[in-house]
Amino acid sequence: LLRGDFWYWIPFGGKVEIFSSFVIRVTIKIVTDFTSIVQFRHPGELGGLYWTFGFILTMVSLPAAIAIYDSHVGTKSVSNFAWMLLYILIPS
Repeated sequence: LLRGDFWYWIPFGGKVEIFSSFVIRVTIKIVTDFTSIVQFRHPGELGGLYWTFGFILTMVSLPAAIAIYDSHVGTKSVSNFAWMLLYILIPS
């Protein structure tokens, strides 16, 4: 919104354009948060900085969720499996 890029490129006009821009922007945000599709780095969609921020936040959230699980519930076998899976999925 700060860059003046809320309006989506499909020229419907009127209230339909406002509604479609909102729906498309929210849909793209949700899809990108869950899939990290690289094509949405384009400035007309999310932009590179916001896409990178979302990607890093996604990578950090899995170890954070496992650590919170360890501190509150802490079933050892589930925790060990989750950390093992983390090291397989996100090689360090």
